[in-house]
Amino acid sequence: MELIGPYQGSGFQEPKYIISRADGQVVQLPRLLYLVAEQLDGQRDLEQLAAALTVEFGRAITAEQVSFLVENKLRPAGIAAVAGVVPGGAGSAVAAPRRPDALLALRYRLPVVPARVSWVIAAVFRPFYWPPVLVLALTAFVGLDVAVVVRGGVAQILPSAQALVAQPALTLLVFGLVLASGMFHECGHVTACRYGGARPGVMGLGIYLVWPAMYSTVTDAYRLSRGGRLRTDLGGIYFNVVSIAGMSLAYLCTGAPWLLVAIVVLHVETAWQFLPSIRLDGYYILADVIGVPDLFSYLRPVLRSLVPGRAAHPRVAELKPWTRRVISLWVAGVIPVLLFFLVNFLILAPRILPVVAHSLLALLDAIAAAVATGQPARAALGMVQVVLLLLPWAGIAMVAVGWSRTFGRLALARRRKARTAGGAEAPAEHRASS
Repeated sequence: MELIGPYQGSGFQEPKYIISRADGQVVQLPRLLYLVAEQLDGQRDLEQLAAALTVEFGRAITAEQVSFLVENKLRPAGIAAVAGVVPGGAGSAVAAPRRPDALLALRYRLPVVPARVSWVIAAVFRPFYWPPVLVLALTAFVGLDVAVVVRGGVAQILPSAQALVAQPALTLLVFGLVLASGMFHECGHVTACRYGGARPGVMGLGIYLVWPAMYSTVTDAYRLSRGGRLRTDLGGIYFNVVSIAGMSLAYLCTGAPWLLVAIVVLHVETAWQFLPSIRLDGYYILADVIGVPDLFSYLRPVLRSLVPGRAAHPRVAELKPWTRRVISLWVAGVIPVLLFFLVNFLILAPRILPVVAHSLLALLDAIAAAVATGQPARAALGMVQVVLLLLPWAGIAMVAVGWSRTFGRLALARRRKARTAGGAEAPAEHRASS
C-alpha cells in the first residue's frame, strides 16, 4: 500500500487524494479518508487515532467516527487490514474487492510482457523523450509527410493497394509492419510513464469491444502531474509518428508501393486513436485534461442530473462548473455514437453472418488450392484472412457471455439488496492504454 497524495490537476471542487494498493489498483479518496488511512499504523487505539485526526483535519473527530470510516469505507475498499490479524502473518493479506466491470473496458487480457521487462523497454526508449530528440522527430514527421505528398504519394495510394492483391507476400509484409508498429505504440506509453516518474506495468493482448488489441498498463501514471499523464496518453501516438517518419523515409528512398500502403494505414490508425467516445488514447487525453478519471462512470449521473426538476447527482455536484459542462457535452456526444453502432450491429449482423460463412468457405478452399500448388505466401495470407474474419465474431461471443454474467450478477445483487441493507465502496478501475 502506498499513500501517493493529492490527485494533481483535479477537476473536482474538493481536493482528491490517491492511494495505490498492493495489487496495483489506484483508489481515489476525499481528504478525511486519506488522513484516516495515513494514521492507521496498527499501534494506536481509536481514541488516539481520533485525537491525531482532529489535529490534522482541523475539526473534532470522535473515536466512533473513526471506527465507522474504517469499517464502512476503508476496509471494504481493500485499504484497511482485517482486525485481529498480525501484519505479515498467515492470512494477513487484505481481500481486495472485486473490480467493477467498467463500460467498454478492455476484456479478457493476456499479459505477455511482465512489468520488469516493461521497465527495461522504457529505459531503452527513454532518449526519445529528450526535448531535442522529440522536436527533431516531430519536425521530421511533418517534413517527410510533405515530401511524400509532393512526390505524388496521394495519387499512388489506390494503385499501390491494388498491386498488393497479386502479391500476397507483400500483403503479409504490410500486415507484419502494422503489427510491429502497434507494439512500438505500446512502448511509447510505458516509456512516457517511466520518463514522468511512474512505474509502468505489464503489456499484453486483450479483446477490446469485439476486436483484439494490444495494451500497456500505466495505472501508476495517476501519481503524475496533469502534464505527465498527458505525456503518457500521447506516448503511443508519438511513437506512431516516429514509425510513420521512418516508413516515409524508406518510401522516399525506395519507392516501394507496399510501404505507401503501410504509411496510409498507420495514419488512419493514429487519427482513430484520438476518438474520445471509446477507451482509446483520446478518451484518456480528455479525462486527464479535465482531471476526472473514468468518464464512462459519469454517464448515468449526468443523465439523471439532466432530468427536469431533479437535483444534480452528488457525483456531478462535486465537479467544478467547467468540468461539469465538458463532461455533459461529452455525454451528449458519446451516447448517439454508441447507439448508432449498436443499432447498426443489431440490424446488419443477421445479414452479414451468411456472407461471413460463405467467405470463410471460399478462403478455406483458396488455402487448400494454394497449398496444393506450392504457394506458401498465398496460403499464409489466406490463414491470416481467416483469423481476421473470425476474430470479431469470437469477440462478440465473448462480450455477450461477459455481459450476460454481468447482468446476472446485477440481478442477484439487486435481489440480495432487497433482503439486506448496506454495500461496499468499489475501487477505481485499472488504467490501460490500448
